[in-house]
Amino acid sequence: MRKSKFYAMALVLALLTSMLAACGGNKEASESPSQSASPSAASASPSSAGGGEKKLKTVAMTVMTLDNPYFVAYKESLEEVAKKEGFEAITEGAEFDLAKQQAQIETFIQKKVDLILVNAVDSKGIAGAVKEAADAGIPIIAVDVDADGGVTSTIMSDNKQAGKLAGEYLVKRLNGKGNVVLVNGNPITSVFDRVEGFKEAIKDHPDIKIIEDQNGKLNRDDSYKVFENILASHKEGTIDAVFGVNDPTTIGAYLAAKAANRSDFFFVSVDGSKDAVEFIKKDDMFGETSAQHPKAQVVKAIELAKDLLAGKQVERTVLIPVDSVSKETLSSFTPEF
Repeated sequence: MRKSKFYAMALVLALLTSMLAACGGNKEASESPSQSASPSAASASPSSAGGGEKKLKTVAMTVMTLDNPYFVAYKESLEEVAKKEGFEAITEGAEFDLAKQQAQIETFIQKKVDLILVNAVDSKGIAGAVKEAADAGIPIIAVDVDADGGVTSTIMSDNKQAGKLAGEYLVKRLNGKGNVVLVNGNPITSVFDRVEGFKEAIKDHPDIKIIEDQNGKLNRDDSYKVFENILASHKEGTIDAVFGVNDPTTIGAYLAAKAANRSDFFFVSVDGSKDAVEFIKKDDMFGETSAQHPKAQVVKAIELAKDLLAGKQVERTVLIPVDSVSKETLSSFTPEF
């Protein structure tokens, strides 16, 4: 009898031990999948450990130069959005120096900013720095011009449309015939697209000929010097119109013409700056500028960044429409910069 009780107690203890071991094994098994799933869950969801949505804390932007009012408008717009959204905004000017811009992006990476906006000095040359940011897991969005290296998205004016509008105005004012000077710019996609759009507008008019195509380096001073030389080699009556790829370029060439007392041609441009609008108001020689909207580009960039943080897919390229500004349309246009 005692033996029976002993065996019964032993059997109960054995069963309890087996059950406890089974519970412990199940606990391990249930924890293991959640631990391995944790990293992918974090990458799929922007929520923090507390369950709140991840927000932008620091946004850094590098632009070609801050000497151009157009890019100052980018800076001011980013600061406005930062104040509204509650993040820190950093803006640096690269002064058309590729090495300087690369160093700026490297500094942004070291600071572990949440988003980088890049207005590339050189669309291809900036690729290495863009890749560094992407490899560091920092979204990098190109503004105004596209950039190689793996940008998340590009937001820019419809530059082909900008060039085309300038070209259409020029064709109409020339009545389909004349000699044109193209004051070109740096090797960036926005410039390529503007020139392409301009040439598309004039291609069906064989009597419109581009007799000069020179780089004004997108600024007043260089364009002034370039156009001085062009004027020296083209006597009065041999130039009918000038297309400058942005307002600083066109204004530089315009001022050179004024200094040389030349008024036998007119100018078309791209940007829609206050300075260009003032020249259009007072002088028929400055005929048209295709107006860009830099503030809309920055606002859209931040919208895309927020979508990225929410785990959404974003568009690779976003084009912001432009407007043709001439004396005929001045009353309905207010320049942003």
